[in-house]
Amino acid sequence: MNRLLIPLFILLGSLLFCWHWNCNRAGNCGFEGSTHTYDIALDSVAVSTNLNLADSVASVTDTTAVVVTEEEKLLLEPHEVYFETSKSGIKRNADLDQWLTKAKLYLEKNPDKNFTLTGYTDSDGADADNIVLSAKRAETVKSILVKDGFKPDNLLTEGKGETDPIASNDSPDGKAKNRRVSIKLKN
Repeated sequence: MNRLLIPLFILLGSLLFCWHWNCNRAGNCGFEGSTHTYDIALDSVAVSTNLNLADSVASVTDTTAVVVTEEEKLLLEPHEVYFETSKSGIKRNADLDQWLTKAKLYLEKNPDKNFTLTGYTDSDGADADNIVLSAKRAETVKSILVKDGFKPDNLLTEGKGETDPIASNDSPDGKAKNRRVSIKLKN
C-alpha cells in the first residue's frame, strides 16, 4: 500500500503546485473576487501591487512623489523670445527681463540644471536656410543670456526651422509669433 501512496502524493503535490503557480502567475484560478496585495521593495522604493485574479488585472502604484516648486512650474513652461523678419536680434520687454531674472536665480540655487533654447522661424525661405537661421537665433539668445550672467554650460541650444508653428504663417502677425526662441527648464 505504501508503494501506491508515495507516487499518488507526489502526483497530487505536483498538480497542486502547478495549479498554485498558474493561479498566482497568470490569474487562472477561477475564483470570483479573489484579490491579493503584495508589497515589493525595489531599490528602496516601496511599490504596492494589487492583483485581482478574477479580472486578471494588475495595477502598480508608485509611492514616490516628485515635488515641483512654484518656481520650477513657471520655468518649465516655455517662455518665448521674438525676432524681427530676417533678423537675429531679440525684442526685449519687461516680461522677458522678469522671467530671466527668475531663471538666473534658479540656476544659482540649482547649478546642475539646464535650460533649452529652441529656435524657430516662419515659413518664408528655404527649409535648409530656416534651420540655420533658427539655430543662429538660439545661439544669439544664448550669447545675450551669457552677457546677462548665465553660465554657457547651463544653456543648450537647437534650431528647428519652421517646424512646430504656434500660429498660422498666412498672416504677418502669425509669422511674427513663429519667429521665436522658446526657453524652458530642461526636465
